[in-house]
Amino acid sequence: MTRHEILKTAIEQYGRDAQIDVCIEEMSELTKALIKNRRCHGENLADVLEEIGDVRIMIEQMQMIFGHTGKYELQKIQRLEARLESARGGA
Repeated sequence: MTRHEILKTAIEQYGRDAQIDVCIEEMSELTKALIKNRRCHGENLADVLEEIGDVRIMIEQMQMIFGHTGKYELQKIQRLEARLESARGGA
């Protein structure tokens, strides 16, 4: 199976609501790993990377459930660019 097929099958097998709950759990685990990473001066890098991987997988499933975010991401990137330019004095 392809990556897409595996993720689609997970949604179908476990259900939309369960996968949304798993996404929430994985984001929480990433949050905890990031806090610990900062507190422990980077000693848990492997944990952070593993949790990032988990969250990315779940984000893919969320996009399959809710739709793609390209339009919104572009708007957010443009807004960030404008803030960065403003902070640099409009360079």
